[in-house]
Amino acid sequence: MDGVAKLIKETYEQDAIGQPVPTETETEIYVEILSVARSEWAAASRDGLNPVIMLRTQRINYSGERIVTLDGVRYGVYRTYAPPDSDIIEIYLEEKAGVTG
Repeated sequence: MDGVAKLIKETYEQDAIGQPVPTETETEIYVEILSVARSEWAAASRDGLNPVIMLRTQRINYSGERIVTLDGVRYGVYRTYAPPDSDIIEIYLEEKAGVTG
């Protein structure tokens, strides 16, 4: 693995007037950082997504988080892929409005 990413899990608690307030929990994981393939970029772009990076990590590290921080930049997870008979998961990241640091 050649990098460290932070998976951000969001949970919601109610404040004093009953409004949901997000709370974030970060988990650092080791990842392999790769570019998205041209075909992945083209397919995702057709769906209005903005793919930029693909991460590979041990499947046990990922629990469905939708936000990832890498080198201080926050990304949205737009899809994952876990090959059959493998303990690796691929996490595809996009630049996304509303995912701020």
